[in-house]
Amino acid sequence: MYTTSRYASTETRELAKKMAKEKEEPYTARGKKTIDQLVDFARRKGEENITVVEEHEKKPTTFALIQIDELGRWKWKRG
Repeated sequence: MYTTSRYASTETRELAKKMAKEKEEPYTARGKKTIDQLVDFARRKGEENITVVEEHEKKPTTFALIQIDELGRWKWKRG
């Protein structure tokens, strides 16, 4: 599943949507959702990972991965 950091720019949201479409994975708008809410949504969709498109100065810059285990615990995997 793909999403963005909070309050992302249009450019960052569009990149996340494009990547999700290319990978045939779901996209969800981050908005004010907490990480726990995103993880719950991803688990209901059967996803094990969430790719967060992050930005700096309104430009997409990095990707962070949230790994979700079978019990719903999650951890950041940055890089």
